[in-house]
Amino acid sequence: MRISSLIVVFLTIRLCAQFDGPGGELGSKSILNDASSIVGWATGVTLERGPMQINDTALGKPSTGSAADALNRADGLVVSLGDGGQATLSFDQPVINHRGYDFAIFENGFKVGLSYYLELAHVEVSKNGIDFIRFPSESLTDTSYQTNNFSYTDPYQLYNLAGKHQAPYGTLFDLDEIGMDTIYFIRVIDVVGSVNDTLGTRDSKGRLINDPFPSPFESSGFDLDAVAIVNGELLDIQQSILSNVSVYPTVLKINQPLHIEAPHATECRVFDINYKSVHFIENNQQLYITQPGIYFVELIHQGKQFVQKICVQ
Repeated sequence: MRISSLIVVFLTIRLCAQFDGPGGELGSKSILNDASSIVGWATGVTLERGPMQINDTALGKPSTGSAADALNRADGLVVSLGDGGQATLSFDQPVINHRGYDFAIFENGFKVGLSYYLELAHVEVSKNGIDFIRFPSESLTDTSYQTNNFSYTDPYQLYNLAGKHQAPYGTLFDLDEIGMDTIYFIRVIDVVGSVNDTLGTRDSKGRLINDPFPSPFESSGFDLDAVAIVNGELLDIQQSILSNVSVYPTVLKINQPLHIEAPHATECRVFDINYKSVHFIENNQQLYITQPGIYFVELIHQGKQFVQKICVQ
């Protein structure tokens, strides 16, 4: 195991998370854009952009990117859909419902400090390109205020919405959830994130979805990077790498050894309650922390993250 105490910005810890966490966290419904479990990419697309701002259509439509930017590998080149805009993707091979997740959608959301700037979209699938079924979604984001272009969204409050995970991670979907065995088309529909009841888009339980609005820019709306076909069985193997990770004891005395069990070449970082990196002593997969306090031990292996809270007395 490779131990490092490099200073990095730590991912927010949620003790009462509703859904899975940000891209890369252990248990997150996310996948890296270069994961070996990705077996194909969208090869065809039909684009219908929405307006830059749905309640001021005189502003025109966004112009960032082109339809071709949604094809092939996730590479950071995106096409902006605009408010309520949509893109329908097709593939050279069918997307088949195997065990585990079956496809992933990539957007260009990003992390700022401990927060996430996310733009969201509904996801629908079809066998014939005519009849589409929408994945059920949930948004628990507070709608008592409007998320704007200078505020952020908590990914723990989102479920089954494309864009939930920051780049370079894609959001995973499982055809089992909607009872389909094979599909040929995937449609991505921008969420109009207004909390105005007459403008906003709702989740599958009727709640308004709050995401940055208005965004009257050339890059308005969901910024689609790519759609990938995923081999869920390979992904299961990759995601299980840290399933047997262990950090113990969680309550210990000053200079008492902290034991870490993890795969070879796992990075280890320790942070205090203010998310500042803490220097520690390493000895044979045992760590020694010399000051009392609450700490977080972060282990990263092959893009996946495990976090354990500990108390040093």
